[in-house]
Amino acid sequence: MNPRLSTLDTRTRQQPCRLSIPLALVALLGALPCAPLFAEGGADVTRANTTSGPQEEVAWMSGGVGDEALDDMRKVAAAYNVRVVFSDQRGSYLAGIPFTVARLAPGNEQQIYSAVSDGPLLYLKLPPGPYQIAAQIDGVWQSQHVQAGAPGSSTRLSFVSRGK
Repeated sequence: MNPRLSTLDTRTRQQPCRLSIPLALVALLGALPCAPLFAEGGADVTRANTTSGPQEEVAWMSGGVGDEALDDMRKVAAAYNVRVVFSDQRGSYLAGIPFTVARLAPGNEQQIYSAVSDGPLLYLKLPPGPYQIAAQIDGVWQSQHVQAGAPGSSTRLSFVSRGK
């Protein structure tokens, strides 16, 4: 076998394919502008692990499935004043947890939002005031009261599976 023949040359084995270095550089330079498009594909995986609802009455973000998504969530945590973690009794994270947010007023509870947290971390931006956050884990609803503070302050909640 002639070592100068390219496996890309499908015409015949008698006619070697001679790619010159300048031609290879032109091909490489032509592909470089497309590199950001290919790189964005990896970022989409991270974005797919989070859900954001800033257009809603309650701005929120959930995710944290996988190490990269967990790091991304932690980077934006400071922008949210209520941070919730869903886990089992051993400390393993839980995902796909339905939750509700209700505004509490004297003698009145008003549900203002309901959704499903895609990952173990749920971050909420709530106007200052009292709220009830509820989550359904293992088919059982748990609720906790929280006092949302001003921007820059944060309150942390944990919902833990009571199952085995």
